[in-house]
Amino acid sequence: MNQTLLFILVVIIPFFTIKSQDGEMVAITFHSISIENNLIGESAEIKVGVFLPPGYHEKLSKRYPVVYWLHGFSGWKNTSGKSGWDEERINSLIKKMISGEIKPMIIVMPDSSNKFGGSFYANSVTTGNWEDLIAFEVPGFIDKNYRTLPKPESRGIAGHSMGGSGAMRIAMKHSDVFSAVYAHNSCCLSNLGFLYNKKIIEETINIKTWEDRRKASFYAKGMLAVSAAYSPNSEKALFYLDLPYKLIGDSIKINENVMAKWAANTPLWMIDQNISNLKKLRGIIISVGTMDPYKQGSYDFSSALNKLKIDHYFDVFKGGHGDKNNERILNNIVPYFSKILTF
Repeated sequence: MNQTLLFILVVIIPFFTIKSQDGEMVAITFHSISIENNLIGESAEIKVGVFLPPGYHEKLSKRYPVVYWLHGFSGWKNTSGKSGWDEERINSLIKKMISGEIKPMIIVMPDSSNKFGGSFYANSVTTGNWEDLIAFEVPGFIDKNYRTLPKPESRGIAGHSMGGSGAMRIAMKHSDVFSAVYAHNSCCLSNLGFLYNKKIIEETINIKTWEDRRKASFYAKGMLAVSAAYSPNSEKALFYLDLPYKLIGDSIKINENVMAKWAANTPLWMIDQNISNLKKLRGIIISVGTMDPYKQGSYDFSSALNKLKIDHYFDVFKGGHGDKNNERILNNIVPYFSKILTF
């Protein structure tokens, strides 16, 4: 881990508080050098939610493992159960920890949304180095300011949708930082075929201003966000990105150079370069709902791991992309880290 990074605490503000003996959720903001100097003028003040387990303020000699949770596209502040950590979920988690059903741990939730709606947890001159932020800066900050167990075997990373893919990519590249990963209903583990639609391409190509982007459809916004993350171009203001194709008359022309950049950031195509790192991980879980429209990527990724005899667990459950998040986080994801991390 890069020890030269500087961590500057700007403010600590409780946004949801329970009695300290029962656990606490606080919001912190710090200045990130990884996001500084991005081309779109994104703020380098990063918000992070930190859940402190029951007993944290009483047992002052005790240290805790940490799980890093990565949200989906435009989802950090969501309280509907899709990506956010709402009061109901936190209360249920505290009860499970007090009862002993789940071991007490710290859970960290960085806000990785941006002007495009999502960072896709990639390093980009356009939006900033979000991979470095998650892999180095945030863990470094948390280890410095909270009583953690600062070692890979006590760190896990997980996420939903965009966050599931991000968690997998970061875990396979940084097995010296994280020892276990849980990719839940990931949107982008393999190709992004759901964006390859003529209507979406036409709409995206016609987005010329930030106001156009604000009014655009979900998938057109996604196209811009992925392009900003995977195929940035410092010479193309206003958005500083290259799209993977363009429309010539009624024909779609693929930009092979851009597609190659997208592939280089796609977890499925990164497996061969990270086999040794994947085998170092103590645990890999890929979970996907039977009705998730993006489920093929999870099947493809699991199949590739099987061919290389990389141990993992592929969990298929009845559900859609976001309808079971509360249930899965409380009953599957957090309990998994309770068992596999070193306490």
